[in-house]
Amino acid sequence: MKTTFSRNISSSVIENYIQRVTELSQSSQRIPTMGEVEKIATELGIEPDEIEAAQKQSHDHYVRAQGYMRLKHWDDAILELQEAVAFNPSNLEMLISLASSHMGRWQEKHYHKDENNIRFRIRQCLVIKPDCEEALNLLERFSKAFKWRKQTSIGIIVGLGGLVLGVSSFFWLSDTLPNLREKTSKLQQLERVVFRDLNELQKEQAVFKAEIFTLRKRNDRRYQADVSKLHSRMNQLERQLATMQRKILEMENPQPSKITPKSFPYITIP
Repeated sequence: MKTTFSRNISSSVIENYIQRVTELSQSSQRIPTMGEVEKIATELGIEPDEIEAAQKQSHDHYVRAQGYMRLKHWDDAILELQEAVAFNPSNLEMLISLASSHMGRWQEKHYHKDENNIRFRIRQCLVIKPDCEEALNLLERFSKAFKWRKQTSIGIIVGLGGLVLGVSSFFWLSDTLPNLREKTSKLQQLERVVFRDLNELQKEQAVFKAEIFTLRKRNDRRYQADVSKLHSRMNQLERQLATMQRKILEMENPQPSKITPKSFPYITIP
């Protein structure tokens, strides 16, 4: 419902007037003076007596806004109060109600523009009355709510980040663990083969060592020839042992292994 003027003025002119007064107030961060308000009215072709009549009728907008505020219809309340304030820019009660309506809508929808309007309208109230208790209480409520919402948002972001990381890790492990198990199984099989070969070489080395001692006791003509053959065989065994140790080191380089290369005593042929 628009304000009724003494002569027929289109609703677009009224809306233009309200918009210009509001923009002037926000851009200058202060309450427009009566001279500035009258200048805007003159530019739009609105007579002073019509402004005076509108100021009286702006109370109706304020009353309707109170009803909308009780019902928490914040959009309607803000529209009514903007029109009321446009014709009464210094009315403290209207400014408090407008700031409260922006606060109500911000708590429900969290519009960034409402954050700015809350601070702006509270400043206007404190310009009119620096110790305005209602404005200061509203500012305290807004500060606490804003801080709590910021902390909650950070907590949600961190929690979602942890959840995403956990899910990603789960799927990564789901793909990786089978491969790791397969590689571990193959490594264990290879280790068993290496251990088996090492044991065989150790047994063969022990047998030749016993034979050497036996030949030394015989002290016959075949001693030198047999010792030469055994020495050749021992060299062959040493080369095989060196090859097996290299295999063990190659297995241990990409992944730590449970195998600890053993030192084998070499037989010195006299």
